[in-house]
Amino acid sequence: MSYKECNFGPAKTYSEVINGFLPSRADYYANPTAYNIEPFKIFGNLYYVGDQKVCMHLIDTGKGLILFDSGYSHNYDSLIDSIKKLGFSPYDVKILIHSHGHFDHFGGGDRFRKFYGAKIYMSTVDTKLIKEMPERALMYLAPSKDDEICLPDVTINDGDVITLGNTSIECILSPGHTPGTMSFFFDAVEGDKSLRVGYFGGVGFITLYKEHLKEYRLKSNMLSIFKETIKHLKVRQVDIFLGNHPNQNCTLEKRQYMIENPDKNPFINKEGWHIFLNELEKRTIDFESKGY
Repeated sequence: MSYKECNFGPAKTYSEVINGFLPSRADYYANPTAYNIEPFKIFGNLYYVGDQKVCMHLIDTGKGLILFDSGYSHNYDSLIDSIKKLGFSPYDVKILIHSHGHFDHFGGGDRFRKFYGAKIYMSTVDTKLIKEMPERALMYLAPSKDDEICLPDVTINDGDVITLGNTSIECILSPGHTPGTMSFFFDAVEGDKSLRVGYFGGVGFITLYKEHLKEYRLKSNMLSIFKETIKHLKVRQVDIFLGNHPNQNCTLEKRQYMIENPDKNPFINKEGWHIFLNELEKRTIDFESKGY
């Protein structure tokens, strides 16, 4: 099969997006395990432990595990199973990094912290914003009305470096999807080979509509800020690009390609990061031209 580097659907109006969100996830919310996929190695000490709807990634640092995002609350058990299937223990997850302050990325965080003792990290900006106005976490769209906001143990800022074992993660503030979205850059290692990984922590446009910005008391120029974020990140050189929803880097298609072509690794592509950012830039222009 073939695959793309990224896949954005057509732009919709704000009402279409909001009104269609829960219906489009009704089956996923009712049958989460039907959307599981087998966890797999992306490269070296970097693994995929997410499902078909939201990405989660695991790094084996040699002195403990780092987990990026904890997904939707209702698929927490599947996340734990995925970690175990790879031969790891969830007790060895020392750091759990939430890319931004939305329910679909921190949903399993509190249980992970309670049962396995991981320290949770999230940006200072998003932590402050959802403390001021909890509605900004979009909990009304979550699988259960009992879901709660997960606040971090440690807040991170632009330029911070998180180090554990053989891995140092550079944290870059990347406002747009939320004001406190973070992107992360680190090296994945296999033997004597090291590849640079770039993880863009949130690019969805649902939070960039004028109606949303007004309702949640966010800066009205957030789209312009997002454009600057894209420009800022374009200077980065990345060997492996990670998204936080599978469509962003066609995670599922690349995994299938990898299975069918075991001698090839489609996740390794020095052009993928910039192809994605160029497509994202085009989408911001289209979004702006429609007056959204």
